[in-house]
Amino acid sequence: MKSDTIKRTLVPFRRCLMSFTAIVMMAVLFSCSVEKNTGMSRGYHALVSHYNTYFNGLEAYKKGIGKAETSITYDYTDFLPVFLYEDESLHSSVTPSMKRAIDKATKVITIHSITAKPKVKEGDQSAKDKAFYDQNEFNKWVDDCYMLMGRAYMYQGEYFLAAETFKHILVTYPADDIRFLAMTWLARANIMFGELKEAERLLIALADQSEFPEEYLGELQSTRSQLDMKNEAYTSAAAHLEDALLQKGLSKDEKIRYTYILGQLYEEVGEKTLAEERYKQVTRFNPPYEMAFNARVSMAGVYELGSDNSEDLKKLLNKMLRDSKNKEYKDQIYFALGNIAFQEGDRDLAIEYYRLSVSTSVQNQYQKGFSSLTLADIYYEEPDYLSSAAYYDSAVTFLDKDFPGYAGLRTRSSSLSTLVFNYNTYILQDSVQMLAALPEDQRLAIIDGIIEAVRKAEEEAQRAENLAMQDQAFNQSMMYDNQTSGGQTGPQGGVWYFYNLNAKSFGQPEFRMKWGERKLEDNWRRKNKKRISIGDQGEEVEGDSINGGNGTPVFDNKSREFYLASIPLSDSAMDVSNLWLEEALFNMGVIYKESLLDYQEGISTFEELLSRFPYPEGNYNDQVMYYLYELHNSVQQPGMAESYKAKLMAQYPDSHFTKLLTNPNYIKELEEEEMKVTRLYEGIYEKYQSKDYQGVITDSDSAVARNPNDPLLPKFMYIKALSVGALIGEEEMKTELDSLIAHYAATEEGIKAQEIIDYMYVAFPVIKEADEAKEAEVIYTDYDPGQEHYFLLAMQAGENINQVSFDLLNYNLDNFLEYDLSVERLELNDGYQMIVVQIFTNAEGAGRYLDVIRENSSQIVAGVPETNYRMMIISLDNFAVLSVEKVHNPYYLFYLNHYLNQE
Repeated sequence: MKSDTIKRTLVPFRRCLMSFTAIVMMAVLFSCSVEKNTGMSRGYHALVSHYNTYFNGLEAYKKGIGKAETSITYDYTDFLPVFLYEDESLHSSVTPSMKRAIDKATKVITIHSITAKPKVKEGDQSAKDKAFYDQNEFNKWVDDCYMLMGRAYMYQGEYFLAAETFKHILVTYPADDIRFLAMTWLARANIMFGELKEAERLLIALADQSEFPEEYLGELQSTRSQLDMKNEAYTSAAAHLEDALLQKGLSKDEKIRYTYILGQLYEEVGEKTLAEERYKQVTRFNPPYEMAFNARVSMAGVYELGSDNSEDLKKLLNKMLRDSKNKEYKDQIYFALGNIAFQEGDRDLAIEYYRLSVSTSVQNQYQKGFSSLTLADIYYEEPDYLSSAAYYDSAVTFLDKDFPGYAGLRTRSSSLSTLVFNYNTYILQDSVQMLAALPEDQRLAIIDGIIEAVRKAEEEAQRAENLAMQDQAFNQSMMYDNQTSGGQTGPQGGVWYFYNLNAKSFGQPEFRMKWGERKLEDNWRRKNKKRISIGDQGEEVEGDSINGGNGTPVFDNKSREFYLASIPLSDSAMDVSNLWLEEALFNMGVIYKESLLDYQEGISTFEELLSRFPYPEGNYNDQVMYYLYELHNSVQQPGMAESYKAKLMAQYPDSHFTKLLTNPNYIKELEEEEMKVTRLYEGIYEKYQSKDYQGVITDSDSAVARNPNDPLLPKFMYIKALSVGALIGEEEMKTELDSLIAHYAATEEGIKAQEIIDYMYVAFPVIKEADEAKEAEVIYTDYDPGQEHYFLLAMQAGENINQVSFDLLNYNLDNFLEYDLSVERLELNDGYQMIVVQIFTNAEGAGRYLDVIRENSSQIVAGVPETNYRMMIISLDNFAVLSVEKVHNPYYLFYLNHYLNQE
């Protein structure tokens, strides 16, 4: 009873207490409104901002940084980024965290910013008081939120938004220490969107600030280093990054990355000892495995002859080779070993390592390309142009187009490839001519020796392949047995290979990797197969030309005929061989002289050319003598140069090259002659502008006749064609444009002529139709009504060809059953689809069928507008051509001309 009394007494008291608490809380909240600037409001909003909203935003920002540090994939072939936001691939992955940070910062700025001025105290104010009242913001965490927002924008790749945020801080807080940090990050933003001059101005201004806070020095120095790297001032960049490493507040990841970058910078400026020290320091930080690996490889890259750590480096690299974790990095390790061997003067060993680097490189295309380039440069310096060409070709293939000097590298590769092609042509023709000069028994004996060598090589290759397949099969069987013993059920482990699904799953991809997709057929491994006929059903039949077939025979490479076919045993064949050999020698000499600048090789090649094709047999002798004159002067042999000049003048007195050497005014005379033609064209052009078209035509014909080889010839033909069009008509102009294209299609005028014709085809369809009609007479054979014929129904794409085919088939069954007609389709490439009815004895029978179908078209092509289909007949031979051309309109014009006109 007493308990109930107490409860009844406490209930009203609790209600009063709750009401009083609510009133107190509301009073506090109203007193803490951002509209009022009191000590309580400032304390409340600072407390909530710092320990709630800003704290959560900062944690989200840190989470994003952590994700970037763990997910970034560094490109060790280039400088590592000083700041992670430089890697664009990270922006999307850190955006969720950075967006949350921005949202939290925005919330603080929106809800907790206090810009209202506080009530001014009465009486005199101290300087401190004045500074307090002059503030633009009275929540001390708002400026931190702006800074957090700007940095988060940087990691999102929103550099302009970041810059605007940092500028706002500078304007709003001009006297606070945070302005130094904002200006530093503003410089970073300017660097990222390419305003390097503005970034430099900001950093210079910061360097002059004596009151710059020590806590921001690390960020300032790293920013200066980034700018220097962008400006390729690598020594200064290293100095600033060294200063940054001395500052407090760096994370472990930043220390490791900055140290690695210092190794790269010192390596770039040739400070190899400092570079090695920094790379070694990276390995002591216990970095991620890939960075530790690259640091060790880079240590070998900066190895200098005479240092004490050569053996240690080689032991380390060979140990890394044996480590299974480095299987995909072997190319880099071999390259590093090659660099050490090259520094130590062991060229052959270096080349062997570089070759291994190329051959073991599977995933790292840059390393494959760079190793190939290193080998190419070594061979080029020897010079060994043939080996160099192969590796330059690989380098061009695997290196990116933005690789330094790529354009020059590609040019050199192209020159060397051309040299190799001509060298191989020269060697081949020289060899077959030597064989042609031998008695038949000796020639056959040499060929038999080659065949025997080929046979042995193929047997050895087959034996090696069989052993490899046996080893592979054994390894796979062991693996399958282990899998079966490891708990797999069922009879697969012990059955024949082709019943073993596991074995097939491994074997099929390996087969495709080695042989590609192959049809199930006999002799599937043979490459020397030749299409020889079209089967009865129209399919292609493959066969071996040794066993029959038509066309050029393809002989087995272990038969005498295979080699005898290339030997010039007749006079005409020898003449052709000599032409190829002479041209190859000439091209080689030009490449040596003009592309490779190897003057001695150029001299040797040109002198051999003159020796093999003496005056007056040679086709290039006057030009070769002129080149030898230039080359001997280049190598300081004026006596030899004068001897070739004398030969050139004596043997080819009227040659262009003789005039170059004997007439000092020859070039000027040529230029004056060219100017005559230029002035002639300018006069014709003036007549064209004044619409004297007949004068243009007459003068152009005269200019072409007098200057048949002048470079301005296409211009004369072009302006004549335009004048013909204006004076006579479009069809005549088309004829002139066709002539221009036939002779000078690749010139600017030829391209313009084609553009005009393309326009004429649209504007004047009759011209296009006339051209197609002419083309049809060339493509298709003469009208032959006695051949078997087909009926064709061409319909525009989009019409219901299935329905028409069905209706036509039913109509044939109802009306032409005894003729056993079949209905097929032919795919076209011109916006039409075609139905083919076959086969009729001759044109007359096919024509009668066409008449019947046309008369009953309402049943067969119901719903198809008459303008959307065409009916025609075609001979068997012409249908074979149409099946290849797959464009029906030229044949339709042929049909109209030959079949309808005959009627």
